[in-house]
Amino acid sequence: MKKIFFCVILTCVSLFSLYSQSLPVAPYLPAQTSRSAKEAPITLQYPYEKMTAPTGAKNMYVFGRINLPELDQTQLDINGQAVPLYKNGTFIAYLPVEQGDFSFVLTATTPTETFQAVRHITVPGKPLDQFAGKARFDEAETYPSRPLWVLPGDMINLITRGTPGAQVTADLPSLKGGKQIALREDTRNPGTYRAKFVVSDKEKPRSSKIVYQMYDPHTDTRTKITARQRVKILDKQEPLQAAKVTSPNSKMRQIAVHQGSLYPFYRAFGEVLIDGRDNGLYRLRLGNGESAWLEEKKLSFTSSFEPNTIEEIDTLALPDKTQIRWTQSQPVSISIQEFNNRMEVVFYYTQVFEENFNIDSTSPLLDHVEWETLPDNIIKFILYFKEGATPWGHAYQYEKNNFLVELNHQPTLTSADKQPLTGARILLDAGHSPKRTPPYDGLVSPSGVLEYEANLALTEVLKKKLEAAGATVIMTRQGDNQMSLTARYRKALKEQAHIFVSLHHNALPETVNPLAVPRGYSIYYTYPHSFKLAQSVYQSFTKNIPLADNGLIANDILFIPRISEMPSILIENAYMILPEQEALVMSDEGRELFAQTIYEGILDFYGVAPKKPAAANKKKSAKASVQKTAAKKKKN
Repeated sequence: MKKIFFCVILTCVSLFSLYSQSLPVAPYLPAQTSRSAKEAPITLQYPYEKMTAPTGAKNMYVFGRINLPELDQTQLDINGQAVPLYKNGTFIAYLPVEQGDFSFVLTATTPTETFQAVRHITVPGKPLDQFAGKARFDEAETYPSRPLWVLPGDMINLITRGTPGAQVTADLPSLKGGKQIALREDTRNPGTYRAKFVVSDKEKPRSSKIVYQMYDPHTDTRTKITARQRVKILDKQEPLQAAKVTSPNSKMRQIAVHQGSLYPFYRAFGEVLIDGRDNGLYRLRLGNGESAWLEEKKLSFTSSFEPNTIEEIDTLALPDKTQIRWTQSQPVSISIQEFNNRMEVVFYYTQVFEENFNIDSTSPLLDHVEWETLPDNIIKFILYFKEGATPWGHAYQYEKNNFLVELNHQPTLTSADKQPLTGARILLDAGHSPKRTPPYDGLVSPSGVLEYEANLALTEVLKKKLEAAGATVIMTRQGDNQMSLTARYRKALKEQAHIFVSLHHNALPETVNPLAVPRGYSIYYTYPHSFKLAQSVYQSFTKNIPLADNGLIANDILFIPRISEMPSILIENAYMILPEQEALVMSDEGRELFAQTIYEGILDFYGVAPKKPAAANKKKSAKASVQKTAAKKKKN
């Protein structure tokens, strides 16, 4: 009976697959060059055709547009799930997917006709139904698959995947306490099993294989699998391997992952010491209980290691900046963090400071310097600012062996009554660049508008307002020019911009539910010297924009806010993947509202009150439109 039922399921799946293959592929941006494609009954902008979703995805969002008359009488379902339509026919839905080749079948029904289209994607990994029938492991998702080095006392995260509802244990036969370690199934990800194993702090240097065993009580079957890589236990007394950073100024990570989990304000230079390895990254022992992870490709082993010596520190006050220079024997990893009243610079792998000072007392910023020696060859310097003085920005670099920090002074304006921003040099960055084939540079909206287009349109309206107030506006993009992030940064320095404002519209990772919480605007900054600009713009948004407040966010991941030489912010104006917000962003009224809001925020940053009242009436009009749309959707 079980075999018959299983065969019926497989037959149904096969028939559905064949049926979906016979349907037309829903047009999306690259295919919409002809009028017939643009006016196709169903367009699906995301995901694009034959896209590969994130490994192990369980759900993802889809969005597009229905191009039919009488939309109020049109119903849409995707894979059998009803999806509401916005008044212009756009839609977004968050739907379940399965691993392997997968199809979204879209069906639009009017009182007289039915239209269908399909989108094909691939979700990497084996579907769970491939593990049915007996105990099986997924070799591709059994840890570790890359070299693993640990110290005595370290924790190992044991992970494997296979038949759901089974009993799974692990053995590390060469290690103390490494027998019959029970793994628990992840309730959010059936078929995934996890456990934590702490290596004895008395373990001797050795290596061990990791063997996983499974018993499936539903089929009374057993199996086992040996992980592709062994775990290597390093010598607790002499665990360190010397290496050289081959990509200077690399950001370090808090855990062994290749995306996210970055250490704020830490950068790798020179020679380092390694005491662990996992997932293609090495663990750096910084000292004093601190460690960080860096990608293997950014390091090369060396046979020797010598700690750094700082010979002297001297400062120099220039008209536009104050310089602080450390003369030392070699480059080393650093952390550099700015606070409201000081800057802290930490040198790792540094044994000696010879206590030679040469301080220029004429600096309008720097008051005095203090230093302290920390355990494990770490020396920290604290640069105190003068009371009431803060840097406009800062920069740092190695000049061969010597480390240089520059604290930028505030530029002066020559403002006039009618043009209060005269003398201000404002760089406006329309985020992303033209790329009309997937994967796009930036997001695409449900109706097929690319983010770079919306960003540039908004930037051009804002540019006119700032120029009318006397500012010199520097544009990173005009027309369809391409520009990398590094090129935008270099342009800001070359043109001596005073502030950097980057305009964007938001999306989400495809596996995050866009409908789970209210979404709207957010303002990003990194350094204290950027906070006032970010706060001024943010407060203008809270007064004027009728969308959810997603926050004023301190961030050390995004590139633009990390530009340290000047106040730099990144504005996510709205979520263009949401139909209502796309409509607001693309309307003339909405674009004027966002531009006026940012303009008023910049005026406030410079201490200028806007001549016109804040965009309250426009906010009221836009808010009424949003509420009317929401009421209509609720009624439907």
